[in-house]
Amino acid sequence: MLYGDLSGKKISPQPLFGFWRIPDRANTLEHNAINRLAVDYAQVYFPSQEFSSLTKNYETGYLDPWERPSRYAPFIHYLCSISFCKLDYGYASFLHMAIQMLLFYLFFISAFKMLEIATDLWFGLLLVSIFLFVTPAGLGWFERGQFSLYVALSYLLLMLGFLKNKPVLILASALFAYVKWTSFPFLLAVFIVYLLSSKNRKESLQTIRMALMYLLIILLLSLLFRSRFTHFIEGLYTQELYVEPVGISMAQLLPASIVKGMPIILIITGYLCLRRNNKNFAHLIPFLTGSGILMLTYPTVAFEYNIPNLFCFIPLVFYWIKHSSNMSKIAGYAFFLFVFLISSPKYLSLLIGSKNIVAGYLAVSIIFLLFPCLFPGGFSFQSLKEENS
Repeated sequence: MLYGDLSGKKISPQPLFGFWRIPDRANTLEHNAINRLAVDYAQVYFPSQEFSSLTKNYETGYLDPWERPSRYAPFIHYLCSISFCKLDYGYASFLHMAIQMLLFYLFFISAFKMLEIATDLWFGLLLVSIFLFVTPAGLGWFERGQFSLYVALSYLLLMLGFLKNKPVLILASALFAYVKWTSFPFLLAVFIVYLLSSKNRKESLQTIRMALMYLLIILLLSLLFRSRFTHFIEGLYTQELYVEPVGISMAQLLPASIVKGMPIILIITGYLCLRRNNKNFAHLIPFLTGSGILMLTYPTVAFEYNIPNLFCFIPLVFYWIKHSSNMSKIAGYAFFLFVFLISSPKYLSLLIGSKNIVAGYLAVSIIFLLFPCLFPGGFSFQSLKEENS
């Protein structure tokens, strides 16, 4: 990644899709990027070098080495233009990955302490490190220079904020979610389900107020560059509706109309689970986990190197295991096995066939989604919302 010296070929296992390197172009030569990795980060880096031309790049992608229009908001390009993008490409891309990992590990460790499951921290760190650096999908995330851990952070902070009644974590979630907009469908579903868990008018108003503040952060960051933002939204809309589904997109298995309506399906399912669990949001951790698995397949363009989105559920699953029945513990450890298997899709395809992998995502997500309905009251303590009140 730093030097483009092809030394990555020595590692085993290899990244999921091999090594895709920056080609020889005028702008890649200028920024010392030839043969470097992190090609998905290139969609941010090179357009950010000419921020004034961002509108044209949203339409044509002419600043990207492969002419891919950027799918990142103008504010993200602006941040990059005044920071990482002042460095040569190799150092900028490595710093992008290093800071992402540092932030994730920091909040990952904090989650174990906040949830009072610090005794499981070392096991959790071992799991997430294996998933990131010893599996093809995890290495693929690093090799492509993806932003998936920012998505995982946005998920983790929102759910921790709800479970521990800490608004500052919820608002911090908005900042990380803004990095990659594929995070918003899941976050929207979780917000509405949490609103439905309100026991009285006061709790409902508090959640609505928090949702409006969350939305305000997103709007303010968007309006800073509103002319460019319009072209960014148009590009997202075009991709989601008209580009052919690829990778692990659920649109390869189900009609696009059903896939794009999945947040609504999640909200309805979440409400049913709440009714079965006396509106205790903490009992819905398996539902939240299943939602995260399902929404991994939500985008029209979805690949396995976005599996790190799911790593936010590791501390929550440990929390669930600690306070639940034996059946729940089995399901919790099954989640870890599932993440490991999907992180090695070539081996998984030998077991179930490559055409059945997306169906496997759907099947496992349904099991976790319905778990709180089938086994209500799985926790051995009151909801944290009740304890705080």
